[in-house]
Amino acid sequence: MPKKEKLRVYLDHLIQRDSFLYRRVQQDAEEPAQQRDHLTISSLYGEDSVKQYLRKPDFQRSTWAWSPEDCVSLLDSVLNEQVVPSVIMWLSPDNLQYVLDGGHRISVLLAWMSDDWGDRVQADRFADSELVSETRKAARRVRELLIDRSIGSFEDHQLAARKFDNAFRAHSDPNEELSPVELARAKLVRRWKAVNMGFPILWVKGDHETAEKSFLKINKSGRRLSDWETKFVENRSSAFARAIMSVAIPHQAERCWPAQIQGGVRRRDPDIAGIAQQVVEKAAALHDLLFKPPFRTPVSDPRLPLMGAPFSQPELKPAWISELLTITEGSSGSRAQTEKLLRRGLNDPPARIVTGGLRIIKTALDAVGHLHGPSPRSLALAPLVYYYNAQGVYVRSLLYGMLFWLNSGNDEEKLQRKLTFAVYRKYFEHLLLEKKSLIVARTTRRIGSGTEVTQQTARYYNGLLSLLMAHAGEVSTDEFSHGHEELLETLGANDEKSKRALARHQRTFRGGQRTGVEVREFLASLQHCEICGGRFYPGQFTQIDHVQEYSAGGFTTSDNGRSTHPFCNNNRRRIQALQRTQEKVTLPKFEDPTKRERSQQLSFLSF
Repeated sequence: MPKKEKLRVYLDHLIQRDSFLYRRVQQDAEEPAQQRDHLTISSLYGEDSVKQYLRKPDFQRSTWAWSPEDCVSLLDSVLNEQVVPSVIMWLSPDNLQYVLDGGHRISVLLAWMSDDWGDRVQADRFADSELVSETRKAARRVRELLIDRSIGSFEDHQLAARKFDNAFRAHSDPNEELSPVELARAKLVRRWKAVNMGFPILWVKGDHETAEKSFLKINKSGRRLSDWETKFVENRSSAFARAIMSVAIPHQAERCWPAQIQGGVRRRDPDIAGIAQQVVEKAAALHDLLFKPPFRTPVSDPRLPLMGAPFSQPELKPAWISELLTITEGSSGSRAQTEKLLRRGLNDPPARIVTGGLRIIKTALDAVGHLHGPSPRSLALAPLVYYYNAQGVYVRSLLYGMLFWLNSGNDEEKLQRKLTFAVYRKYFEHLLLEKKSLIVARTTRRIGSGTEVTQQTARYYNGLLSLLMAHAGEVSTDEFSHGHEELLETLGANDEKSKRALARHQRTFRGGQRTGVEVREFLASLQHCEICGGRFYPGQFTQIDHVQEYSAGGFTTSDNGRSTHPFCNNNRRRIQALQRTQEKVTLPKFEDPTKRERSQQLSFLSF
């Protein structure tokens, strides 16, 4: 967080984030006999607290926007029974109470009651140590303001109320037993137990679709949802949308898939339920492949996730997953392509929704498995080498370009491309690490970021491999340098000013400079595969290979073992034959899959 930015109080953990209950069958929310008209202080604490039933929609922005002054001002208004805005809520069929509007307001009360202003959240949940520091600073500021305004803590009020009750039971005069401050607090507790001190509630009546429309209308007026998020909520019944949420929130994935069929009697369809369970399991596997280990900044470990989504921005995870799934579905990942997939099959029957979701996630698992993970076909590309810049910042366009490039064409073309890549991998990685900042700067300056440069980045990867083949890996020649410069020119003009000229004269290394040194050292600590020469982190997605092949008399002993990439281990003989020029391989022509004929696209995307 920038130092000049005002403090923000972290409240996102106080109301559980959850998805609107996807329809398993047509059903409306069950209307209670009499809905309460206020969310009161009394209802938010104690054994029967309504807090356990509160939820906020999964796509509601992070509850992390209010300053300490905002929080204390709202609390002061509630305790003084001033006019406060209503909260808008919806009751789900299983009686979960979704907060469609008012999440910050309710969270302030909950934070006061638990004395948790974000500083009680475990530090390892935050991606950035600086965020931990700023969050704790904001929490301290809230408590200072509570004292300055004579509000005090919730526990202070409870303690005063107990002293008042004890004095009353002992037939003593509370006015004499309690200080003026304690007496005022005790009377306030007695009052909030007697009146509706809290927030008026406006209930949205109807099924989940009505709730979603209300949520959209509320957030459109406040511009709190992006255009993409709005499109997602509008089309969230499709198999594609459900697949996104299953991967983004795997522990809730089961709720996304209909396992029932309609008829005179509602019952589970065993076949659909079985497929739905497969979807849940594979969604969890894909989530782990993409986001584990968790992303931390500054970088403290060379083992980084494939997608570096920061904890402080939970809304990024589903947005990035939608881009990735759009690419694995055969497109470049543009917003228009994603929206088209979101609209596909909105009114499909349950069986088609579930089987469609399974195909989408299996396709993504297969595509990602070529780059990352323990699969025998995995190249095990180290994320720090390929998808993070020199300061350890995640650059998703680098992943999208690689995914788009390596997965283009048929299975044989993919194999040929991977074999060629394995032969020249160590040179490829050397050039990528040397020129990565320039690649990102040029594409970003000329075109954009993220999926906007998927195709350009993929073409660069393909061009670099073609250039390495043409020069047999000789990267130190003037001819190669000239060819590589021409390739870089296709990404944009080199108008980057010298960083040395802009560097400030300072005694200590700070921020990006310090991280840059650490990233460089982490890269130097990575080991090299003895087959292809590419980098890997020991023990992460590696296989043990016989130095002297077992078939040639090699023993399965420690001194005859070595770590290699899975793909290299399973294609050793062919890669080594290619390296010795005993065999030849042709790099398949890289063809943009998005330019295929419409009939081919429909066939590729069909269930």
